[in-house]
Formats: sequence, C-alpha cells, structure tokens
Amino acid sequence: MLSMLLLSGVTDMAAQTFKLSGDLRGMLAEDAADARWEHGRLTRSTSDSQSRLSLIMKVTDARQMAQVCDDYGMRMVTDLGHIAVVDVPVGQIVKAAADPRVVRMEKEGGFHYCLDEARKTANVNPVANGDNPLPQAYTGQGVVVGVLDGGMQYNHPTFFDANGQTRFRKVWDFDDNDGQMKPVVLTDAANILARKYSYSTCNGVGATNHASHVAGIAAGSGRYRGIAPECDILFADVALNPLSEQAYELYSDFLLTGVKNMSDYATEHQQPLVVNISLGNNLGFSTETKLLQEAFGLLTGPGRIIVAANGNEGNPEESNSYFHSGSNLKESINFRGRTMPMCYDILWKTGGPLSFSLEIWIGDQYNKETFSTAQLTDGMFPTMERSAYKMNFMQLDDAPDGKHIYKLRITPKDTNRSFDITASVAGEQSFEVFCKMLNIASADPAEGCTFSTAYTSGVPGVFPNVVAVGNYCNRVLPDEYYFSEEYGKMVTDVQPGVMNPSSSWGPTWDGRNKPDVSAPGSIISSGNWYNPNNKDEAVETYDIEGSDAKETWACQSGSSQASPTVAGIVALWLQAKPDLTPDEVFNVIKNTSHAIEPIPNNHSGAGIIDAYAGLCNILGLTANIPSLSKNQPEHVTFRLAGNVLYADGAEEGTLVTVYSLSGTVLQHTTVQQGRISLNDCKKGVYAIQLGKLGSTLIRL
Repeated sequence: MLSMLLLSGVTDMAAQTFKLSGDLRGMLAEDAADARWEHGRLTRSTSDSQSRLSLIMKVTDARQMAQVCDDYGMRMVTDLGHIAVVDVPVGQIVKAAADPRVVRMEKEGGFHYCLDEARKTANVNPVANGDNPLPQAYTGQGVVVGVLDGGMQYNHPTFFDANGQTRFRKVWDFDDNDGQMKPVVLTDAANILARKYSYSTCNGVGATNHASHVAGIAAGSGRYRGIAPECDILFADVALNPLSEQAYELYSDFLLTGVKNMSDYATEHQQPLVVNISLGNNLGFSTETKLLQEAFGLLTGPGRIIVAANGNEGNPEESNSYFHSGSNLKESINFRGRTMPMCYDILWKTGGPLSFSLEIWIGDQYNKETFSTAQLTDGMFPTMERSAYKMNFMQLDDAPDGKHIYKLRITPKDTNRSFDITASVAGEQSFEVFCKMLNIASADPAEGCTFSTAYTSGVPGVFPNVVAVGNYCNRVLPDEYYFSEEYGKMVTDVQPGVMNPSSSWGPTWDGRNKPDVSAPGSIISSGNWYNPNNKDEAVETYDIEGSDAKETWACQSGSSQASPTVAGIVALWLQAKPDLTPDEVFNVIKNTSHAIEPIPNNHSGAGIIDAYAGLCNILGLTANIPSLSKNQPEHVTFRLAGNVLYADGAEEGTLVTVYSLSGTVLQHTTVQQGRISLNDCKKGVYAIQLGKLGSTLIRL
C-alpha cells in the first residue's frame, strides 16, 4: 500500500523526520492506497502515479530552488526565493526531505472563517461602520485592499465606484470541472461582473457569503458605507469544496500563494496594499507554521500590511481549550464535543514522557486506547483505524522553551453525534493541554490546575509581522435582552463597551502578546449576497433597477468583522503615507488606541483602534500641532462644498482655527450659519480645530 511505503520512507529517514511539518507527516502516514492529492485536497484516482501535493518548501540557498524542483519533479507555484510553494509528486516528498539542500517542507491545514455564528444577527437597525467618523480627506483612493476569503458577490453595488464601475481589479477564483476545482484568474471588469458569485458561494460548503460581508466592511461604498469606500479591491476565493474528502480544510500554502499574488499586483501597479485575512487556525502552542510565518515576513514591509482576525474561541463559559496540570503529574481529563466532518486535535506539552489511557465514546460506540510517547518511532505512531474514528499520534517540533509537543488527532467517521473522551494521563513532569473544537469539561484532581482559553489566537494573526484584531462589543441587540425575575426588569449578559466574550486570547507559542488591537466587530452591517432560503438573515433587501440582482445587507458578528474594520483604517493610513511599514502601524496602534484594560495583555491588545488619532499621528500632526484635538467633534457632521465647510450641529459663533499640516496657523474664524469659509485656502489638506469640541481633516 502507498501509505506503508510512505511510512517506511519516513522511518528510514530518521533525523530528517522533523523536516516535515506535523500535518504533512500525518498525510503521508494515512491510508492512501486509492487516493491522490490535487490542488491541496484529497481526491480519488485509480493511478497513484498521478498523486501530487502542493506544499511550502524552504531550501538553504535560493539559487538551488530551481535545481531541487527539477531533481524531484516539482512544479513551481509561488516563488519567494529560498521559500516557495511547490507542487510535488507524493512519492518524492520523503526523498526530497532527505536532501541536505532542503531545510523544511510544510503543509498545515485547519484554517476556517473567523465568524462567530452564535452571534449572527438579523432584522435590526444597523450601523454603517461601528467606529468614529473617518476624516473626509481619506477614503482609500489609490490604495489596494486585498481580501483572502470565501463567498463573494461580485456584482453587489457596494463594490461599485461613483460612476457605477466595479472596483474589483483582479480576482483569483475557481471553475467547476466535473466536481473538481479548476483555478481561474480574472482581470476584465465585464468578466468579473458577469460571474456574479464566486465558486465558494455557488459550489462550496455552506454556500457562504463571508467574503462579501468582510469586504464590504473594509471597502464597501454602498448603502452601508465601509471604511475605505474608494479603494481598489483584489479578491482570492478560499473555496471549501464539498466534493473533496478534505472539504472543511484550508491549507497554509493556499494562503501564501494568495498573499503573494496580491503583493505582485500591487508592485506591478505601484500601489500600497493591505490584505485582510478573516481566516484562522488555532494551533495553540504548536510551532508547525514556521515557513508560513517566515514567508509572511518576506511579503510585508513598506506599503505592504497584513491584517488578520484573532479568532472566536475565547469564551470560557462555552469552552475551555487550555489546561495546565500544575504540580499534578496524574490527571483524568474529560473532553466533550459534537462530531463534524473534520478532525479534532489535542496538543500535549511537557518536559518528559507521557502515558495515556483513553476512553472514547462517539454516540453509543465505545473504544479504549492505551499508548505512550515512548512508543513513538521517529516521532510517529501508526494510524489507529476504528469503526467510529481514525486516530493519529505524533511528536511535533519542540517548543521555544525546549519542551516536547505531541499531537493527538481524532477524525470521526459519522457526523452530529456526541463526542466524549476521558484521558487518564501520567507524566514525569507537569504538562499542558490545548484542544481544538473540543471543550475541556473537567479534570480530576482539579486542585492546582488551570483552565482557560489561552493560546486561542489564530494563525496568521499570531505572526509577529501581522496585525491581529480582537472583537470589541459595541452594540447589543434587542433580542439579547431577557426578563430577570431577580431584578424585575429586562437584562442582558452581553455588555457593550467591553470585549466580546467570544474574542480569542493569546499568548503566542513563543510568549508574545496577541491580539495587537481591537475594533468593533459585533452586529456590523455590510454587503450580503441574496439567499432566498435565508431571508431572515437580511437587514434589508431590495431590487436593483435593470438587474436580476438584489441589493442585500445583513448584520454579522465576530473577529471576521473586526479585522476588516482595521484593514480599512490601515488603507486610509496608507493613502496618507503609502510607504507605511508594519512596525509603524504597530507603533501608531500602541500610541493612539484607547486601552480598555492594562497593557500589555492577551485579550484586547492596545485597545480600541482610533482611525482619526492614528491618521493625525501618521501625518505628524501630533508633533506639529500639539494643541490639535485628537478626536472629531461629537454630534457635528462635516461636508464640503467648494471652499465652504459645513459644520452641521456646531453652535453659531464657535471659534475655528485652520492649520496647515506643518502646524502653521492659516486662519482664525467662526462658524456662521453653520458654515466655515475657507476662501483664503488653496488646494491641499488642512486640519480644522472647532473650538474645544475636536478637529477634522479636509482636502480642498
């Protein structure tokens, strides 16, 4: 069998074992006698000679990459020099890993949309952005916003410009090829609009609208205005193929290729770029995405910013995902969940050996498994095939503190059944546990132990060069109130003004704080494709004259919604300073966000992002005009008409000071009949101080 040959090869390579990431080793060890990998997913074939797999590979010297590819029959997919995404024959992977020119080969799965379904909302009066009004001078014009996501409606009016033209500049999508996904790239506006919907909306798992909602928050220009409504838009569909055996898996090589493609476009057109990734994979304290982290470092820099959702697995009342045994060396830990068509990972971290005795219930089926870390051969334990599940156990790369990390993966064969595991664990040293998609329900003894949702921040947000965004709760829906007999009135467990309970927690595997910042992500209105089967999800739907499409809007919540809020704000900042670097973005965030808890922390980061204060900081106004307010006036709306600035809501006679961006006072005046005359100002950008109420920026 192919699996036996591959596993034999891994065993023979011994010291080369950990050149392969954990998920990649798991793939090679699985029973694949009649299967092949195509486009990163497992599909059936009668010929193993056709088996190929795309993955991320690093070589010692970029000059050797082409020769390594040629030697092992690889095809280049995405080239970053000494790191590349390559398409490789499965039978050549182990041989290539033994080559001293190859440093590492990596393919990690499990990425999913960061949308908290429990807080999805409908039929409410929505807000446009959920944050303060943005400066009038900046709308994202000239900046590219890339969206790497699944489920887009290309002809939604929120993605049109003022002339009714699409703002999509390039799209990476798929066509259906007899049940298989065939990549397609579109650059012609007419072809993009004619497509109407992306592959994952029409053919993918769940017929998702996720990307439309996310992109509308960052870049929408329609009825519910997004953050950067005049930016250019790039989109790569992250399709979940229901016909694939790995239907719910997204892989790291796909993310890398998507970001690289967008970076290449921005370079070709000499535009600044911010990429939003409302996808994530909670790897806990695993370090298995080393190459993806390094590659993302190569793709960020001046005018190249990546923003990512931090995740929605942070509510300890719903699920504890992290456990520390304290001084206890023996524990009985109970895990509970519900089977779905996906795998469940439990990570174990300790400085010494561990032994396990598992009692596994899936529905009414019971099995007992007994094994230990001492039984691993070159970091692998043979796949355990049972009637109700498949189980793998392996050692991953050691943690930065030198402790060992082990991964137990269970893949149920039936769906929607109760999933209960009791693990009796014994170790020579204390141990930590992190699990994905399962709840750590209890432990015995519980004394001295720690339960929490630590380490739930997602990849790629945990990377040091990526801005990770937490979900700040800015609104409460009427249906989230209930009558309390105790208090005799309507109350709610959802509190505005604090972090949403679902927002994920850091730290990262190497102890860094995440998320970096937080933004409104609760009950946000944005573009939504029209789904006649889910009309109740829509806030508003109406026909578009002369079109068979409908303009549809919906409220949704999660770090998926918070992340594009920040990405849109970064687009505004990039318009002001096109060569803005990730370090500068981090510094602006730290210096201008509104902290809601002590800093540093692993919950809200620097606090709530402030688009206006950050823009003032980037433009140097903080240093040039110390007296300038760092906030826009409340209850005052600005609009320009020629050289007249209307300040609707401002009191008659309010003092006005007009500054150049260098800090020079150009004009003292007052509000007269709601107007501010700027006849003495030439074309340019100016800071307007409105008494003690606040300030704004305008462009004449």
